[in-house]
Amino acid sequence: MSLVKKKVRRIIKIEDWMSKPVKTITKDATIRHAIKLMDESNIGVLPVVENDKPIGVITERDIIRRVIAKNLDMDRKTAADVMTKNPVTINHDVSILEATRLMSENNFRRLLVVKDGKLVGIVTAKDVIEVMST
Repeated sequence: MSLVKKKVRRIIKIEDWMSKPVKTITKDATIRHAIKLMDESNIGVLPVVENDKPIGVITERDIIRRVIAKNLDMDRKTAADVMTKNPVTINHDVSILEATRLMSENNFRRLLVVKDGKLVGIVTAKDVIEVMST
């Protein structure tokens, strides 16, 4: 890879490649509602927000392991019961290289993107691959 391409990737901002708008749910939403929203939107993750700020995240894997595998009632369990609290976020104006580093270090496939603490997008491994292949 040329030096020019490496430098360009360092200055590409995550906000230019993130997916937006992001489908979200509130902490009191039922797991059944979360599953329906994921299915209708063809997504595998739902940020849980309060006042537009991410307070948690629910993935398909979370639902399988924390609800379905335990045969729990999807109409009684809420996002707050299942979500991973205090999700790792990344600021909207960091480089794609920094996002890649954070994802790799933490074995994440997705990162929530924030601006002034509010959710503005999500960056996925697919987004990163797309940038790196151009």
